[in-house]
Amino acid sequence: MFGSVGGVFSGFSRRFTATAVSLNSDAINLLHHVRLLCSLGHLQEALKLFYSITPPPPLVHSHHTYAALFHACARRSSLPQGQALQRHMLLHNPNPDFDLFLINHIVNMYAKCGSLDYASRLFDEMPERSIVSWTALVSGYAQHGRPDGCFKVFREMLVWHQPTEFAFASVISSCGGDGDCERQVHTLALKTSFDSCVFVGNALIMMYCRSCGGADEAWSVYEAIEFPNLVSWNSMIAGFQVCGYGNRALELFSQMHFSGIRFDRATLVSILSCLCEMGDGLEYCFQLHCLIIKTGFISEIEVATALVKAYSSLGGEVSDCYMIFLELDGRQDVVSWTGIISAYAERDPEEAILLFRQCLQECLALDRYMFSIVLKACAGLATEQHALAVQSHVLKVGCEDDTVLANALIHACARCGSIALSKQAFDIMISHDTVS
Repeated sequence: MFGSVGGVFSGFSRRFTATAVSLNSDAINLLHHVRLLCSLGHLQEALKLFYSITPPPPLVHSHHTYAALFHACARRSSLPQGQALQRHMLLHNPNPDFDLFLINHIVNMYAKCGSLDYASRLFDEMPERSIVSWTALVSGYAQHGRPDGCFKVFREMLVWHQPTEFAFASVISSCGGDGDCERQVHTLALKTSFDSCVFVGNALIMMYCRSCGGADEAWSVYEAIEFPNLVSWNSMIAGFQVCGYGNRALELFSQMHFSGIRFDRATLVSILSCLCEMGDGLEYCFQLHCLIIKTGFISEIEVATALVKAYSSLGGEVSDCYMIFLELDGRQDVVSWTGIISAYAERDPEEAILLFRQCLQECLALDRYMFSIVLKACAGLATEQHALAVQSHVLKVGCEDDTVLANALIHACARCGSIALSKQAFDIMISHDTVS
């Protein structure tokens, strides 16, 4: 990528040494402004300004600016910009004195951007490593779905360092339902007292909730957290919802609300999802709707869409669903449009088709879920014309190879009384399943 890795850190030193080269005040101010742009998330502007500084400032004066730029690249997952920045650094500093602080940022950038093999090679060439170095690599493997690499580096790190809460959280997220792995990591967290750390505790809660029947273990972890934060409450509520314990999620939400702990949209979306799975949740949905209006969350797209789905699933009035949909006041996305069309599809398919036509005028990128809902409405309306119109849109956006959509089209045509069209839709399918 940049030649051999060996030798890149040949000039490593723990601290930069004094140099006779000095910068004028203009260059110093420009470097400060570059770091400020990085902190504000304006990566492109920061890089443009940095590259414009002439002559390029030596590393002894700019290593903090390089670190800020590499960190910004990592946050944006901007690998090409990070690679170009490293080339620029090596070109203008042929015999550099790298310090550990800067090396860690370079390794972290490659790890966060998914260039894990190169990050690992840089890591192996480091003459000295800190806990930050190890954690950067562990986190990179975890974030990019490489559990084997994550566990390998984590085990090697234990020889030299006690893990940080971030390393624990990363390796916990990589367990992926492996019971033995989960128990081993949890045991280590208990031995090192990290189980009471809110960051690690939250990760353990989600780890157990992803496992089938892990709600009780997750609850034990939750109770052990000394100072649970909003993420802790949300993780436990979402965990109960995922495990099918809607009543426990509602009880915890009530406890949260009456304890004066402020909830957010993630809390509400989880609770509304719980209601969708409860046959007797309509009264609770009314109460939650009032609370959502009172707290101003009704204008949040995710919350309003989840509320529409809850009302629809619980047999609420579709007119109430439509009023909630209108609250978004022109900010509707494809998910909210799918939600309201789905609410009408069974009870008023003609209105669902009309809403779909309005949606088409918004020029949104429609997906398979939208088309399958509209085809369901066509089946309810039993008109061949509408089914063919929807099929033309499916072909237009390139979803004709989708088996689920093809099955929905077969069903819609059959309900419309056109067996020939159903057979035609069946014949052009690339693959068939039992439903087909």
